[in-house]
Amino acid sequence: MTMPQADASSDKEPEMELSTIALEINIAGETIGFQVTLPAGPATWEHLLPFMRSLVKVGSDISQEYFTEKGLPISCKAGCGICCRQRVPIAEFEAHRLRRLVESMPEPRRTQIIERFREADRRVSEAGLNVLYDNNEAVSIEEMTRRSGSYFRLMIPCPFLENESCSIYEERPLKCREYLVTSPAENCAEPETQPVRGLPLPLSVYMTTLFLGEDADNPGIRWVPLNQLMSWTDSHEPEPASRTGPELLHEFMSKLAQPKQ
Repeated sequence: MTMPQADASSDKEPEMELSTIALEINIAGETIGFQVTLPAGPATWEHLLPFMRSLVKVGSDISQEYFTEKGLPISCKAGCGICCRQRVPIAEFEAHRLRRLVESMPEPRRTQIIERFREADRRVSEAGLNVLYDNNEAVSIEEMTRRSGSYFRLMIPCPFLENESCSIYEERPLKCREYLVTSPAENCAEPETQPVRGLPLPLSVYMTTLFLGEDADNPGIRWVPLNQLMSWTDSHEPEPASRTGPELLHEFMSKLAQPKQ
C-alpha cells in the first residue's frame, strides 16, 4: 500500500532546497510506503507535521477496520464533544503553530477565541490548577497524567469547541486525532465510574513528539496544555531551525520505534 506524498513545504518559501525521502513502515503487519518531502537544510519539527498526521491517519484507519470487524466500532460522532473538556497535551511546536492560527483569524473571531482562552485560564486559576509549564521542566508520563486528571472535572470546553464540534478540525492537535473510543459515547462523561475503551493504535505519534529534542541531562517529556496555549506562547519563542530535515526525520523515526514509558 502506498500513501500520497506528505509534502511539508506548502507553507514555506518556494526557493527552499528540498529533500524527498522514501520510507517503508510496518504498521500492524502492513507495509506502508511514504514519500516525505522536507527541507534539505535547516528545518523545524513543524516541517514533519504533515508526515506525522499521515502516520496517525493510517494507524487509526487500520485499527478502526480491525475493531469494527470485532464488533467494536468507533462511537465518536459529530456533536459529541465531552473529550474536548480534557487537558490536551500538545508538543511545543504544535503550540506555536496553533498560536499563529489564532493570530491569522479575522476579527471578531480572533478576539472571541482569545477571550475563551482567558476564561479558561481564569477558571483554572480559581481552581488552583494554573501551573504554567516551562521549557526547562521535563516530567514523566505519570506526572503528566496526574496533572491532567483534576482538570477534566472542571468541564472547561476547549476554546476551539463550537456547537460541541471542533472548529479547527483540519488543524486539530495530534493528540485529538489519536483519541477515539469504542465504548458508549455517554461513558466519556463519567470516566471514573463508567468504562471508557480507547481505540488501541499501532503507533504512538503524539507521545513521540513529546520526547523530541529530549535533553540527556534532563530526561522526560515536554508538553504544553492546550488550554494554556496563549499564555505559554506569550513567554516562549519557537526554537530556531538548527538541524536539517533529514536529521529531524531520523530522530523522529528512532524515537517512534522506542517503547514509551
